[in-house]
Amino acid sequence: MTNLPFERKSRVNTNNDNYLDASGNYVYTHMVRLPNGQWKREIIDIVPLTSENMDCIIVLEENDHDVDLAERYDAENADYGFLAKKDADEGDPFDSLAVQVFNDEAPENPDVEQVLAFIETLTPAQKNLVYAHLGERKFLEDIRREEEAATGKKITKQAMHNRWNKIIAKACKYFGVEKPNQAHKKRG
Repeated sequence: MTNLPFERKSRVNTNNDNYLDASGNYVYTHMVRLPNGQWKREIIDIVPLTSENMDCIIVLEENDHDVDLAERYDAENADYGFLAKKDADEGDPFDSLAVQVFNDEAPENPDVEQVLAFIETLTPAQKNLVYAHLGERKFLEDIRREEEAATGKKITKQAMHNRWNKIIAKACKYFGVEKPNQAHKKRG
């Protein structure tokens, strides 16, 4: 191999559409089909290494190196079982994966349906409180402060607590269970 005026990072790969040859020239090729049906790589152009274009050729060679690394990593991390299914006329494995992941016919949990039906019985203000407290995981005190700031009206902690208790009582009645007694902290 001829000594190049720069450090080569990629290997000479004449199977690529473009590559840096052993002399430092950048070669462009394409595949042509011969009359007998065979395919052959044909050189389109050769850009000789000169002092004027050396920086450009170095950049092209570094890009070739990056492509070689990416191809190597892809080969090392390939799921050959997945690729074999793809090549075996078993249909596209991505389609079967999509069916498994995004199956619209998956059975819904009946408990979830009951909870959603219960939520529909709530007033809009009660729904907002449930979504803020349980959905957004906000503390009742934070919801109270936000509501005070938004409306400009004073809302006591007891009023917010009573609103939440009313929702809990309504849920217990809807689901046919007894409302549990709350354990209160003794102030002392």
